[in-house]
Order: sequence, then C-alpha cells, then structure tokens
Amino acid sequence: MQRPTASPALVIGLCLLASMLEGFDIQSMGVAGPSLAKALALSKSQMAWAFSASLFGLMGGAAGGGWLADRLGRRPVLIAATLIFGLFSLATAAAQTYPLLVAARVLTGLGLGGAMPMLIAIAAERASASRRTFMVTLIAAGMPLGGALVGLLARSSLGADWRMIFVVGGLAPIAIAPALWWWMPETLVKPAAADPPRQNALKVLFAPERLPTTLLLWIGYTATALVLHLFLNWLPTLLIARGFDKNEAALVSMLFNLGGAAGSLLIGLSIDRLGGRWPLTVVFLALAGVIQALAGATVGLAPTALMGFVAGGLLVGGQFGLYGIGPHYYALPVRGRGVGAAVAAGRLGSALGPLAAGQLLTAGASAGQVTAATVPIVLLAGLAALLLSFFGKPQD
Repeated sequence: MQRPTASPALVIGLCLLASMLEGFDIQSMGVAGPSLAKALALSKSQMAWAFSASLFGLMGGAAGGGWLADRLGRRPVLIAATLIFGLFSLATAAAQTYPLLVAARVLTGLGLGGAMPMLIAIAAERASASRRTFMVTLIAAGMPLGGALVGLLARSSLGADWRMIFVVGGLAPIAIAPALWWWMPETLVKPAAADPPRQNALKVLFAPERLPTTLLLWIGYTATALVLHLFLNWLPTLLIARGFDKNEAALVSMLFNLGGAAGSLLIGLSIDRLGGRWPLTVVFLALAGVIQALAGATVGLAPTALMGFVAGGLLVGGQFGLYGIGPHYYALPVRGRGVGAAVAAGRLGSALGPLAAGQLLTAGASAGQVTAATVPIVLLAGLAALLLSFFGKPQD
C-alpha cells in the first residue's frame, strides 16, 4: 500500500509531538527523582548516576543515529529511536533495583539520543533558509513543553505514584510510531551516479579550515547541555532542599519548562532576523545574571517561580538557538553526521551536569552553591557562540 503524501504542517506537527515526548521522558527523572529515591533507597551519589545514565546513552544514540541516518534515511532511524525510548521508559517503571534502573535508563537514552538529531535535520531540510532557525527551535520547543507536562502530571493524583510517570512516558511514543511510519516522509537525498563519492565525515568535521567551527559548536552544545540537564534533573530536589514542598517544586519545574518553550521560539525568531551573534551573546549574559540571582535568593514561591520561568526561557532558548544554527555549518550529504556528532558532544555535558551536582551535594554544597557553580559554564557557552559567529563557515 502506498503511503499518503503528508503536508509540511503535518510533518512539522509530528516532529513537534516526538520532541515533546522526548522532553517528557528526559524531565521524568527529575520530577520523579525524590519519590524514586525514597522507594529504592538511593543515596545522592546513586541518584546522580541514575539521572546521568540515560544521558550517557544519549551520546551513543546521537552519534550512531546520525551516522545511520546518512545511510538509511531519517525516517527509519527516527521510528526505531522512538520505539526504543518508549519501551525502555516502561522498563524504568518496572525496575525494582538500582542496577536495573540504571540499565533501563542507559537503553532509554540510546533511543532519545537517536531521535533528536533526526528531528533537527528534518526540520532544517523542510524549512526555507530564511525560516530555518525558527523551524528548528519550534521543533526543539517541544522538549520543554513535554517537560512541563510531566510537572502537570506530577501534581495530579495519577502522578502520586512515580512509576506512572514512566508508564505514560513509555506508552505515548509507542502509540505515535505508526503515525511516524505512515506520514513521515523520507528526507535523505540519494546521490546521482555522476555525483562525487561521499566525503569522509571525520575529514569534513576536523579539516584544518573547519576545525574551529566544529570545536566551537561542540563547546557551545556541551556547556549549555551541562547546565540545562543539571537543572532538569536536580531543580525539584534543590528547591525542596531550600524549603519548598513537592508540589511547589513541581510548579517551578513546570514554569522552567514553559519558559523554555517560549524562549526557544522568541530567540529562534530573533536569530532568523538578526543572525546568531548578538542575540545569543545577550541571551547567555542575561542568563548568567538570572542564575546568579536565583542562587542567592531567599524569597518566596512567586519570585522563585518567576526567576525559574525566565531562566528556563534563556537557557533552553540559548541551547536551541545553537541547535538552530548548527545545520547551517554542514553540507547536506554529511548533515546528519555533523549534527549528530555535535549533539553527541552536547550529551557529554548532559551526563556530566547531573553527576557534578550530585558530587557537590555529597561534598556538602548548598543548593545555592550548586546553582551558582553553573554561571561560569554559561559564560563559556556565550563566548563559544560569539566566536562561532566570527570563525564559523556556513555551508548553505
């Protein structure tokens, strides 16, 4: 049976939905973390490894998924990745011991890591050059929207059982896989017989004239991912340590994610209009100031929630702004590998962030000190983005 031709709006809608489900799963560990730790009697160090386990899987999934997509196509890799993170999210809900929990999270991460580079590449290839950054950030905005849904679920009676968060996060991606198979088009461009052979991806990424571009992208992706995933996983726990209750912490976490969705769209539009240099520089400087204020604040729920919303908008918007400009720096035949490698580099930061927070807390650092420790990393991301605008070499 011949599959129908999907409209561009339907394709973007499916990509946005898949991105939301990925964001739901990534945020699930942070929201479920306090209850999960009590249920399985986890120490802070064990919690840190449980938080980071899926993020180590993300590195392998991002690198391997991009490599496979340039050979097999975006569509089959996206569908397989979606099924993998759905199935192993269900396995997370069934985990009875710490080793099984870690194993389930690593395998969940393989699927999560394989999905996002496909979504970025598909969005970049379906959009016009003048709207490309906005379209990528629109898709990426699905991640914090999915994270906000976890906060809503956690505040409901269904979310009282931490396992139900992972059951919902597992069943939903499995349910949309048939829609991806039926309507998602293939975007791989097959080379004609007269075309030159494929370029070696390592030479494309690390040739002397392109090395600064690659390194700056990787530094920016890694630094922003480290800070983002530290907050995604530890923010509820850090807030509870400062005296907020579970529902208040879930509310701030939800607003952090909603701010991220709004920031992604606004920053994506500004980059399409003004270029990446000054919007991203201003975003990261402002983010450093907001995080420093949040670290030292001893205020009530409303001001904390407002700062969380603004921090989420700047942080998520800054990261996805970098995601939006990333595809510009890779030609189409190696775009999947180029974006996949950059996202994989960022996943290293994703894994290190929760681990670093766990180590700091185990050593006796306060919640405010852990928060403040991210400020220099934010400034590093801003510097990388600024230098990229001078030394990067767009390919389209």
